[in-house]
Amino acid sequence: MSDTSPMPVIADYSTLGYVANPFATVDESGSEPYWMRLVTRAAANRLLAATVRARQRSGPVLVSMVEEIPEYYYRVAQNDFLRRMSDDPSLDMMALNISLDIMRLGRIRGTIAELAELVVAVDFPTTLADWYRRELAEPDTELPESGLVSNEEIASAAAAFSSAPAAAVARFFGAAEPVTIAELDAVVHEAYMRQVGQEVEVEKDQEGSEAAAALHQHVPNEDEAGEPAPDPDAGMREYLLAVARAHLSPVMARALAGFGQYGESLAAQEMKVTKAPRKTLAAILRLMNARWSTIAVIYDNFSSWPILDQQTKMDILSSMMELRWIIAEAGVMVVAVVKGVSPELEEQFAAAEQVDWTMPELTALYNGETKLDLSLVQSWLDAASVGATSALRADGPELSALAGYAGDDLASFCAMAQVAFADAASRGAVMLDAAAISAGVASREGGVRD
Repeated sequence: MSDTSPMPVIADYSTLGYVANPFATVDESGSEPYWMRLVTRAAANRLLAATVRARQRSGPVLVSMVEEIPEYYYRVAQNDFLRRMSDDPSLDMMALNISLDIMRLGRIRGTIAELAELVVAVDFPTTLADWYRRELAEPDTELPESGLVSNEEIASAAAAFSSAPAAAVARFFGAAEPVTIAELDAVVHEAYMRQVGQEVEVEKDQEGSEAAAALHQHVPNEDEAGEPAPDPDAGMREYLLAVARAHLSPVMARALAGFGQYGESLAAQEMKVTKAPRKTLAAILRLMNARWSTIAVIYDNFSSWPILDQQTKMDILSSMMELRWIIAEAGVMVVAVVKGVSPELEEQFAAAEQVDWTMPELTALYNGETKLDLSLVQSWLDAASVGATSALRADGPELSALAGYAGDDLASFCAMAQVAFADAASRGAVMLDAAAISAGVASREGGVRD
């Protein structure tokens, strides 16, 4: 890739038919050998490609691992996947992983707890602004609070959320007066105590009571509290909270009001205080969908599954199916299991998009077998392909030049191929053309660390 070509983002590889570069970059400063980066990158690419395909058909993903491979390699692959979701906006995706033990908070509530922390941690004002910009594009004039604002004021607010998201959120939701650390600790602790006092599991047919109770919740403004200074944005704030109540949920409106007064810590805590966890979970995901088209929720670490009693297993299986449909509205559920440890989960998700994380190549590469293996290269091309298999063949004419320069060395071939793919993607090419191959060959002079 030429020095003047921009570094491609992951989305640039779509014109080539891939979800990402099939090969890892050479990291001279890293501690991992290059072969390990290649293996774990291919695993992460398999998960990314499967997630994209599953989103298109509103289905889940099942990742299969084996006990013989140390968990460390799986964690490296998963962390690579998660890091790319957060670092590359071009993917339009956000992801998180949730282990089985988090369900001690409740089978649905555990997921709410993790998502609530994530949504406020990843630039919450941007997420809020994205959601309100979309909602205000078609204002809800049926709300009683719509009488507090004019159409011009709504249009002005929508423009503010678009042009200066952080400033608009600070303006419409910011606290009138700064709070002390002691005040913040007090309100967050109070919300936490309300959370721990909730019933852990709430059946779906019991979830109707919360809406009526929370619907009439009102956050007083400064005038009602006896403060003399009028707030010119008070009417808009009331309208925005009403939109959140009606289009997300009363719980989310309460969380946004808490965010305005006390910040992200209280917002996250308030999202967890709900008598209707399924509705609240769906509302959090809808909020996140305004910013990311796909939310990937990975459930893993089922090592304790064999010691669970049968009733607990049945309850978890039932909740996993509920979660699968709730998450499908906004993204993709991913279930990662070690083969044979949780057979009930494997059976329940047998029709899911399948991801093979058994890493059969790991042992040979670990033992130093680094001769160029085109069948292995093909598996890595397939792993990153948008479709089930790559149209580009490892033994085809496009890559034959790289094979000639690699000297039968797998690492050298993959390093050149990585540069070739990056060069083609940076130029928006639709195939691995001669210029891309030339860029890959030119990079051979730098050599590759094993």
